[in-house]
Amino acid sequence: MWFKDFQIIKKIHNKYNLSGPLLDAGGLENPTVADYDISVKTAYHRTIELGGHRREIVIPHENQKDRYIPINRPWKFIDKDYLILNPENGAPSIEELPKHYGEQFQTVILTSVFEHVVDPFICSDALYKIIKPGGYIINCAPFMFPRHDKVDNWRYSPEALKYIHEKSGFTFIEGDYHIQYKTTDGIGNYHDFNEPQPIIGCYAFCQK
Repeated sequence: MWFKDFQIIKKIHNKYNLSGPLLDAGGLENPTVADYDISVKTAYHRTIELGGHRREIVIPHENQKDRYIPINRPWKFIDKDYLILNPENGAPSIEELPKHYGEQFQTVILTSVFEHVVDPFICSDALYKIIKPGGYIINCAPFMFPRHDKVDNWRYSPEALKYIHEKSGFTFIEGDYHIQYKTTDGIGNYHDFNEPQPIIGCYAFCQK
């Protein structure tokens, strides 16, 4: 999960007054949130001579762990008793949720989950079935990000998320690239801080 995911979901909540019952699909009780602005602020700026011209380069800071911040139950501002279902903790997979939950949830949130599913269309169909009529889904997913898990299958644009969720029957309300960091911003790969990385993420907000 990224801190800008938290920010965009809070912004959507303030605009549309989201409510429970809320499900965090694939979420965690105490997620570690990456605030990449911290990495940008601590990056080193150096001026070098290149071909007779002076230019500034940005070098990632050697401590890329500073950007990771724990947040306890990040969506409690929407529903203090919200449910967290993560297959890694023994919960049903997204595809299996309709067998256990009917049209039960008013709001469903996914952050950094959709890139790990096997078939996003089947998962979107399953999520549609567990949301109440008039309920909402917020899906935040990477467009450009390094491989970060054993099962890391997909990257998305806002248009792709829109298409997938509309195929399930959702009405698209809004979506965009809410995270856009360039290689030259000075963010280093967690496993090799010398390796700069661009990070681009997007979201889709839809209604059943």
